[in-house]
Amino acid sequence: MTKFAIRTAFAAALFAATAFSQAKNVILFIGDGGGVTSLNAASIYGYGKPQALYVQSMPSVGLADTSTAMEWVTGADAAASAMATGRKGRNGVISVSFDDGKGAKEGEVYKTVLEYAEERGLSTGLIENNKEGLLYEMVSAFYAHAGMGNEELDIYHQFLKPRFGDGPDVVLATNYKKLNDQVTGGIDAMGAEFKAKGYVFARTMDEVASLDPSKKRVIGMFDGDDWDMTTAVQLAVARLSKNPKGFFLVVHSDCHLAKTRPSLVRLIDLDKAIRAVAEANKSNTLTIYTADHGYALYVKGERATEALKSTDHKRIVDAIHLEDQHTAEEVPVLAIGPGSGRVKGYMSNTDIFRVIMASYGWNEQTAKR
Repeated sequence: MTKFAIRTAFAAALFAATAFSQAKNVILFIGDGGGVTSLNAASIYGYGKPQALYVQSMPSVGLADTSTAMEWVTGADAAASAMATGRKGRNGVISVSFDDGKGAKEGEVYKTVLEYAEERGLSTGLIENNKEGLLYEMVSAFYAHAGMGNEELDIYHQFLKPRFGDGPDVVLATNYKKLNDQVTGGIDAMGAEFKAKGYVFARTMDEVASLDPSKKRVIGMFDGDDWDMTTAVQLAVARLSKNPKGFFLVVHSDCHLAKTRPSLVRLIDLDKAIRAVAEANKSNTLTIYTADHGYALYVKGERATEALKSTDHKRIVDAIHLEDQHTAEEVPVLAIGPGSGRVKGYMSNTDIFRVIMASYGWNEQTAKR
């Protein structure tokens, strides 16, 4: 047995052996770049004091290593894959092994927690406001498997032809115009393909809100990426909750926008969405917040205190330092609801997968192609 297999088996046994209540539903929120310093800056920017965000009041707190199997600093693809599968890969691939450096296209396919949920008849959902929408690695790693050099159309076709179940039931995402150009017939053809798979296809949030509640499978693909996250999450949860077996939902918000104020606003808006659904569903739903990686967004300098007391937004933003680079430090894992007690201390991002699996009461199986 390899060292990795031993560690995986030990971690799985540790999570399963501890007595915690079981969750019916799990919602995984991922704030892109939303590490410890980013949350601190967002709290001060939004509320004039530290630890004012809802996620900063969650009772279970851990810090997760984000390194890949081959790099200290992770990309979105490797980070999402680790959370989705409980296995570390490498930058540039999603939910497959790093294959000992021999070429990831030939690597082992890792089964994802969303695929486990589909296999067991739960409803599943994805929410994504990155400009790459449905294909962005932070959500596609939960339903697709791709090695180095895989084309975006291949990811799209994997969405249409899932390995387990019928694929995600509710998808709310930004319209990816590059994909439209690659699909013959563009967005209209995509809409027809979605409908052939049993989805109702919507182009605005209002259209999603007005849909017949009996429609279980919905794809909303919105122009622009600045739509209301709280509304999106509430609409998704309301629809997914109709399944008596439960649901699994991944929500990723792009809070890493290379500009200070928009990044902080995104974090504050995501936090409001988390508060809305976590508080309303905490009796039967495990809610987890984490980040894919940290980056240098933080309050800096002796003049910061004076500037942050100002009502001048420009002065406030000027007191917050930003360097648009991924960093290697641990990121927060914050949780509330059934099974949240498994989140504690120093962890790996792969442990997020095991927390979710254990909270459902599931055992990990060997993945096969």
